[in-house]
Amino acid sequence: MTTERNPLSALSRKTFLASMIMLAAAGTALVGAPAQAGRELTNSELRMGTTQEFENLNPIIAIMVVSTYLLGAVDRTEVVYLDANNQWQPQAAERIPTLENGDAVKFTDKGVEKIKVTWRIRKEARWGDGKPLTGNDYKFGWTVGSSDKVSVPTRDFYTDIENFEVDKSNPKNFTVTYKKARWDFFKIMTRALPEHLEGAVFAKFGSQPEGYDRNSKYTTDAANKGLYSGPYRVAQIKLGSHVELVRNENWWGPTKPTIEKILLRLIPNSATLESNLVSGNIDYIMTVGLSLDEAIAFENRVKSEKLPYVVDFIDSQIFEHIDLNLDNPLFKDPRTRQALLHAIDREGLTQALFKGKQKVAQHFIHPSDPWFTDAPGVVAKYEYSPRKARSLLTAAGFVKGPSGFLELNGKPFKIVFQTTAGNKVRENVQVFIKNQLAQVGVDVEIKNQPAKVFFGDIAGKRKFDGMIMYAWTSSSETDPTQTYATSSIPSAKNSWAGSNYMGWSNAKVDKAITEVNAAFSLDKRKEIMKTILSEYTRELPSLPLYYRASITVLPAALTGVKTTSHQYSETYAIENWRVKTDQLSKK
Repeated sequence: MTTERNPLSALSRKTFLASMIMLAAAGTALVGAPAQAGRELTNSELRMGTTQEFENLNPIIAIMVVSTYLLGAVDRTEVVYLDANNQWQPQAAERIPTLENGDAVKFTDKGVEKIKVTWRIRKEARWGDGKPLTGNDYKFGWTVGSSDKVSVPTRDFYTDIENFEVDKSNPKNFTVTYKKARWDFFKIMTRALPEHLEGAVFAKFGSQPEGYDRNSKYTTDAANKGLYSGPYRVAQIKLGSHVELVRNENWWGPTKPTIEKILLRLIPNSATLESNLVSGNIDYIMTVGLSLDEAIAFENRVKSEKLPYVVDFIDSQIFEHIDLNLDNPLFKDPRTRQALLHAIDREGLTQALFKGKQKVAQHFIHPSDPWFTDAPGVVAKYEYSPRKARSLLTAAGFVKGPSGFLELNGKPFKIVFQTTAGNKVRENVQVFIKNQLAQVGVDVEIKNQPAKVFFGDIAGKRKFDGMIMYAWTSSSETDPTQTYATSSIPSAKNSWAGSNYMGWSNAKVDKAITEVNAAFSLDKRKEIMKTILSEYTRELPSLPLYYRASITVLPAALTGVKTTSHQYSETYAIENWRVKTDQLSKK
């Protein structure tokens, strides 16, 4: 799951990058550039635009959508991936291990059911410097990710593996043994890290908290060819401005990329992003770009002005929500959190801002997911009711203070509400929610930050006392450990691993997560998930808002692009992109 940064995301979260850059300057510089209405798209260069800056390109640390978007183009060490048709496919692996083909074997050890999995990496797979991609690189990635000094999104992903053995006679093959048998073993294998480059770095700095993070070559030498294994590699990174990708000379896949260079530009303001598209400064707007209303308006403009673009809308598993810091005494009582959700007219919000085209979320599971349920006996529902909100707040001990707003034990009910700065829609949502909470006596202060700071410090290090709004993007039947397990609460002790930013700890949920991961029957998993969804909707560690559409704007001359509905973006097939030779000039 990545965070939008988002799931597979989107988050940024780490501290090893340079300190905050004035991102707005990059957008201003671009919008001031001369219009290039006559620029024709060719296979020599594709310019892409996004409103968020990535946090890093270390594949075991990155969590933001923008980062995983780039990794789709430059890193192909994931053994499997989910394609645009929602089918799991082998990527670096020759095939997907199953119980049926014998590459996965369940066994019992001292009364515990475990599973041993054999992976076979493609013979041709190699790093960008020509070094072969082997099981030793995967074992090294596992070693690094298992360290409590490294800021991985979730530690359990690595510590669930009990043993890792590389075949000495053929290092392309390796076996992993899980402490407990998991049904999703085939999709939770670690990515590889180039041991021949990163091994010495980890040996020197791995004992220091976040020492490897700060000194990894992905941070200090990001243009090193040997770090990448995809159809493209990083040629240049200019923080606050752009990332330049060029074709990887040692790409080992069956399809060679046609486009010579990919330029990803940071333009923090979505309105400025559209201006840059029409002027020819960029050719393509990725998923983290235009909001739904902006995309609809631009699609109308494309039709009326006959602009050479395609606006692609996909109903996706992007969950927009508000996390509450449960360490704040104001939020300790579940009735308070329930009151906040009752106070927000989510149907009215989606109608006012999205014309009803983005549906209200009951919880974090999308309706297309087999795990979804909205059964009344399982899921608690919260209709818009200021009356219920006031009643719950009174029951939780809040009283009206001299300012007119509520107080709890003499402390004003004032919430700092934060999200990613420059996102027009989120800012509108904030104003909508601020006004509605004021009607039930809750004082809200809006205080936003650039995405990299928001995900890196505010969310990632839990430096918020109130509410943070962002999105997760994932795929069906995603392990909820990273976001809802007690073990995934980020802290200095675990080097800020995990994405349970709320600090939610629920013994029933922890037990159910363990059980659902061990259930090889879909029907059983669906039944177990009812416990998690029941606890989530009753305790409300976060406030579900709506499921977002995934939107890209691409040039009509570009072929081979398939927008996805999950965390594996369209860049996982970027080698198939090419420009039609009979394309029309932009007008």
